Amino acid sequence: MTIKFRYKKPDGDTSRLIVHTLSDKFTDPEATSDNFRWSAAVASFGMLLRDSEYAGEFTYEKTLALAEGAKGKDARGYRSEFINMVKSFSLLARK
Repeated sequence: MTIKFRYKKPDGDTSRLIVHTLSDKFTDPEATSDNFRWSAAVASFGMLLRDSEYAGEFTYEKTLALAEGAKGKDARGYRSEFINMVKSFSLLARK
């Protein structure tokens, strides 16, 4: 896939083109950053809540494991709160 961005500075007259090519290659999730895995956990949780067809094989348990493995430094406790919320919804979804 090729992505093309074109932008112009607010006070500029000429635009600049940026072209970036992406390839479809598998990357082991463990080889990605905590932030990447964290965002994947948050996205999968949203898809599970909406019963999205794109959730694939994600379950609350898999989402929880992904989030716990990507918690990293959580100075303000926001990630812990999210993990607790996933645990709560996991229990509610079983009923």
